[in-house]
Amino acid sequence: MPLPRIFSGFLRASLNAFGGGLNAHLLTLIRREGWLSEAEFAEYSTFAQTLPGSNNGNLSALLGYRLAGVPGAAAALTGLLLPGSLLMSVVAWFYFGGRLDLTSRLGGALQGAAAAALGISAAAALNILRHTVGSPVPALLAVCTCLLALLVHEGTLIALAVLVPVGMLLGRREGSSRQKP
Repeated sequence: MPLPRIFSGFLRASLNAFGGGLNAHLLTLIRREGWLSEAEFAEYSTFAQTLPGSNNGNLSALLGYRLAGVPGAAAALTGLLLPGSLLMSVVAWFYFGGRLDLTSRLGGALQGAAAAALGISAAAALNILRHTVGSPVPALLAVCTCLLALLVHEGTLIALAVLVPVGMLLGRREGSSRQKP
């Protein structure tokens, strides 16, 4: 896979994902380019979320690596991070230089962008859920994880420590039962 193609694809996805919803834009990129199936994308996205750090960065690195190894991961991450990094540097220069008052002028716009990003992220999450939850047990694990993350302090850590191994065990059982004639 040519590195400029990976870089430009992730750059376009990043430029279109202002305010969030990058997963949805990456899925569109993957579909358009035919790089992976939706099920493979869902697996990579799920895996990226279990790693520490930025989910978007993790996912981009995984996808780039899948496409072209370490250089592909570097191209994907550069395309992902370049627009936001440059824009934030300019905004920070104006803000900390006293030339821009974000709170009074952009507050409403930022709230609208946040609401739109939430909708885009929810759509991406539902799409991933559609490809990863094929039976009641994974659906129950997803609900338990969500409840732990929302209601319990350090719920994400508990979910990772308890529910991921349970999911792996159940997934292994389901996989071995599918292989038997």
